[in-house]
Amino acid sequence: MRLAAFDGGAMSGLPATQNHRETAGRRRRRSVSDGTGSFRPDIEGLRAVAVLLVVLDHLVGWPSGGFVGVDVFFVISGFLITGLLVSETARKGRISFRGFYARRARRILPAALTVLLAVTVAARLAYPGTARAKETEIDALWALGFGANVHFSRIGTDYFETNRAPSLVQHFWSLAVEEQFYLIWPVVILVVLTLLGRLLPQRRALLALLAVVGTATVLSFALGVHETATSPATAYFSTPVRAWELGVGALVALASTCFPGLFARLGSAGGPLSLLGLAGVLAGAFVVSSASGFPAPGAALPVLAAAIVIIAGIGAPTAGWDILLTNPVSRYLGRISYSLYLIHWPVLVLVGSLMPTGSWLRYPISILATMGLSMASYHFVETPFRKFSFRRPSILMPGPEQRRTLATQFVASFSMVAIAFAMWTFVPTRTPKDVGSASAGSTSQTSPEAATDSSVAQPSIRFANDIDDALNADNFPTFNPPLDQLAAAWAGLRCRAGDCSFGGGGADTKTAVVIGDSYALAWIPTIEAALPSAHWKVYGLASQDCPAAYVSVISGRPAVPNAACDQRHQFTIDKANSLDPDLVILGSSIRSVDRLVSKAKDGAAIAEYQAGMVKTIKMLNPGKQRRILTITAPPTVPDLQSCVTVRSVPADCVSQISPTWRAVANAEKEAAAATHTSFIDTRRWFCSVHDYCPSFIGATPLRVDGSHLTPTFAKSLGPELAGVIEDVVK
Repeated sequence: MRLAAFDGGAMSGLPATQNHRETAGRRRRRSVSDGTGSFRPDIEGLRAVAVLLVVLDHLVGWPSGGFVGVDVFFVISGFLITGLLVSETARKGRISFRGFYARRARRILPAALTVLLAVTVAARLAYPGTARAKETEIDALWALGFGANVHFSRIGTDYFETNRAPSLVQHFWSLAVEEQFYLIWPVVILVVLTLLGRLLPQRRALLALLAVVGTATVLSFALGVHETATSPATAYFSTPVRAWELGVGALVALASTCFPGLFARLGSAGGPLSLLGLAGVLAGAFVVSSASGFPAPGAALPVLAAAIVIIAGIGAPTAGWDILLTNPVSRYLGRISYSLYLIHWPVLVLVGSLMPTGSWLRYPISILATMGLSMASYHFVETPFRKFSFRRPSILMPGPEQRRTLATQFVASFSMVAIAFAMWTFVPTRTPKDVGSASAGSTSQTSPEAATDSSVAQPSIRFANDIDDALNADNFPTFNPPLDQLAAAWAGLRCRAGDCSFGGGGADTKTAVVIGDSYALAWIPTIEAALPSAHWKVYGLASQDCPAAYVSVISGRPAVPNAACDQRHQFTIDKANSLDPDLVILGSSIRSVDRLVSKAKDGAAIAEYQAGMVKTIKMLNPGKQRRILTITAPPTVPDLQSCVTVRSVPADCVSQISPTWRAVANAEKEAAAATHTSFIDTRRWFCSVHDYCPSFIGATPLRVDGSHLTPTFAKSLGPELAGVIEDVVK
């Protein structure tokens, strides 16, 4: 999920050459903002390139670095706004803050408010009864106050990898960065130019401002490098970290003002330089990745390349070299890029969640709906309000020619949306047969695998029948607990906030220790139900993102080693050994093999994980036969918060056991065999004998988020785990 910021108007805000004045006079002025300066069709086209990179990345995942569009837009914004503010200060000796923020409000708010309202309603309709609808409302309120970046950083959203369902308004974070920046930026310009303007000639005051901006840009970049290395998820959303990208655009604007004619000296080299800059932006989309130190220093290539495109178009004609940017299609996409930005993400998320996985119709439906709604937003919301003035309310009453143009635009946008809706009606609905559900009673049979392998947990009759019923269900039950209460139940889970202990007190009390990551924490209600508190004292030593296997893992993206987990391994083992427990239970996520610091993949990753499990077990069993039980993670299923929609059926919330799950489970089994300890494969508690796994059994949701057990269902598994533990400790 990587999204771009957008700014209005292809205006440089700087003195123009006669050539550019003539060009501007011949062009339609749809994108010209307030202020003086030359019209820049190439910047309009550059905005189109940036937004297309972002949309393609989100739609098809190619180019994989399409998220660099955000950096391009920040550069453009810094250049345009700085030019306009400096120009206003030079003309009037001051900045009209009221006028500046009024223009920003007319530019940003109408379309943004429309989208936020539509998305909030859509979430209520699309995800009835789920926490996702409520989360969308909260997210929208933060976006409305231009605090989305703070919100998503605060809740721990990792932009490149997150368990939380994608927010329909997550893309508003970049607007928040811009508006937070522009709360301070006009003040900085006014203070420097007015204070120094009284003491120094105007040129020297501008040079002083250039020095201030240059220093701030360098400091922001240095901060970005540090924050990216230490807290990458937070750095991605941070305004101080992103400020250097806007600062680069501001430096170009100030340099052009301080040194008139400097860039005009490029002459005929301006055209090739523009093409070179465009090539740099496109290259950035292919070579920059989430693991390349992003946003700093990884964003340097697209940022500098965008600055080169802007520089190349200042003061000298490009002689057709920029045709890729200045052709009518690119310019039109650039004009509607703000609406396209606002609309494309919620459309893609909604279409993706309301359609069966893998349906090819998802792509044309998404494209047509996005384009149709974006055109409608631009022509009927964004443009009228941007031009509106209480002094000239007649602007909202177009003449005959304008009405004909608007009618054409309405027909075009409505037709696209109508075609997308018509295609939607052809999308097939899944049925129980599509998810491999066999005839009634099939899950109550014992599979050949289960009959010959004592390590595979046997389901009770009630689970076998309920699994079969869930796979054959035509409608969702009334969930208990309700889906919108699952997150609260997980937040109140025992031991989630840190190490804990419970039970014990009897004369013959035994000790059990639970070690692993958040998956082990999710087993705590099961363990509590399985071990009578009068006879067992349980110590929960599990820690989120830190597997039971003694391996080094990363936390988030970019790949930052989780040093705390490395220390935690030794602490946990020492603590467990000091307790001298009668039973140790190990549980971990299968995702650990995808988060190894060594970057091992496939078979090598499985082998490293298995060796880490062997190391942990041996360190927990020094010189004695301690009872150690490794318990597999529940197979992952679709998140009910996302797969329960107004259009979905229970079959949409079914998954098959993945090859990764099988490989990790086998590695844990081999590690247990090599150390002569116990292992239990729990798949039959969750899945049919055909390895199809529902997301609910009866009326009970199985997972909080598609991965972690709900406390309600975990507790119900107590008798099953009690039978396993009885065999282990006897």
